[in-house]
Amino acid sequence: MDEKFDIQAYMTRGVENIVSNALRATLRDPRESAFMVRFAAASRRASQRRSEAEKAGEHIPPFLIASITSACNLHCAGCYSRCNHATVDAAPVRQLTDEEWLAIFRQSEELGVSFILLAGGEPMLRRGVLEAAGKLPNIIFPIFTNGTYMDVAYFKLFDTCRNLIPVLSIEGGRAETD
Repeated sequence: MDEKFDIQAYMTRGVENIVSNALRATLRDPRESAFMVRFAAASRRASQRRSEAEKAGEHIPPFLIASITSACNLHCAGCYSRCNHATVDAAPVRQLTDEEWLAIFRQSEELGVSFILLAGGEPMLRRGVLEAAGKLPNIIFPIFTNGTYMDVAYFKLFDTCRNLIPVLSIEGGRAETD
């Protein structure tokens, strides 16, 4: 194979495929469709910013993973965060504030980042960070959660902020995850 692998193009195509498939999946829900159309346009602009940066020698990834807390209420057998001791049964120390995370999210958007996976520990313990993320509709925020902190206020937040997408892990014990 004579061609050099272009990671930027590969990742950009991946983001475009996700957006295209998500847009098709929302056709029955006008609110979802409207959000996805706006996000698709924002994603194209972000891709152009990344492409311009790449031409200038600066590589900007289309997505990030943000571990927003080291706290968690469960001890799932396959937890990567506990495995490497990033999550422990002690109060978190030196966590970024909600405002600091919002600044990071805004800087990421300016650079052309389209997706920021929110992880932890248990990210739903940081409601203020999730509310901050909801203010940036040009970025999709999958939230990798055990779901045990879902409540009416979170359902309202997810309904209002379509860019916040809970991704439920069902690795915990039956009593916790059912």
